[in-house]
Amino acid sequence: MADSLEVTSLDQFVGQPKTVKILGILTKAAKRRGGCVPSILLSGPPGLGKSSLARCVSSAMGSRLIEIVAAHIQSPDELVQHLRGIREGDCLFLDELHGLSRPASEVLLGAIQDRRVPVAREGYDKLMKQLGMKTKQSTVEMVEMPPWTCIGATTMAGLLSDPLRSRFPVALVLEPYSIDDLTAIVLNASGRMGFPIAAEAATGIARRSRETARVALGFLRFFAEYIQATDELPRVDALDACFELQDVDEMGLRKLDRAYLGCLLDAGCPLGLSTIASSINESPETVAQSIEPFLMRHGLLRKTPRGRVALPRAAEWIGQAA
Repeated sequence: MADSLEVTSLDQFVGQPKTVKILGILTKAAKRRGGCVPSILLSGPPGLGKSSLARCVSSAMGSRLIEIVAAHIQSPDELVQHLRGIREGDCLFLDELHGLSRPASEVLLGAIQDRRVPVAREGYDKLMKQLGMKTKQSTVEMVEMPPWTCIGATTMAGLLSDPLRSRFPVALVLEPYSIDDLTAIVLNASGRMGFPIAAEAATGIARRSRETARVALGFLRFFAEYIQATDELPRVDALDACFELQDVDEMGLRKLDRAYLGCLLDAGCPLGLSTIASSINESPETVAQSIEPFLMRHGLLRKTPRGRVALPRAAEWIGQAA
């Protein structure tokens, strides 16, 4: 089986049709004028393909892709070092851009807009101190950067500052995947893995994948391992047993999702985020980012001024799943 199912071409990318079309236009136009793709901001929930799309853009341009997690950048100087290493035509992919510190963000603003970065003049302060002199002259000079592309990705676009968001001339929002798109993704990936499965089994995986390509591919990999270990045939009955082992139901609800809904149903009244998180032993951030959006999209949950409320479908589904 292949070690990676990564898509590196926009032509191979399944789903996100508007985003893919826009990126195709941008890369084609950039190549025709002999320049770089304008900086791009990709936002949306985790697992929808932001990293893959960045690699597709880089591949289409025949450029080097530098991948960095923004939260791992400790200081503006560290960001400057990365920016100083950029060569003409490079793409810098900054994942989880909302994790970038404010001082580092200010450096990035100038780098995107003016293609200039602040660089300390080596030895200047030391020389002045050795001479016993004090100076108000700046020890920093602005250094020009070559033409380049910044691709920022975030799962929490609301945390980006307005100045930083406005520096990206292209802002694209990724949407959850349809069952049909996920089925196609699973079938394509299973072929590349050398693990062909029937369309019915691919759809079964797609329905449980929480509208997320990354989840679908993870389920496919585990199903392949399950079949290899059990010597069963890759049929729907084996698929059902595989998901039952993982505590994932036909809608894609996991044990933690059902615990969340059970907490609300048992209470019989609206509950606050912190109360629910404490009841299911999970952080409020995880609950808000990984659990609630999916439950709300499927009509199981509603947020009200008084708190979270489980909708009638939640009681019906939890009873059915039990």
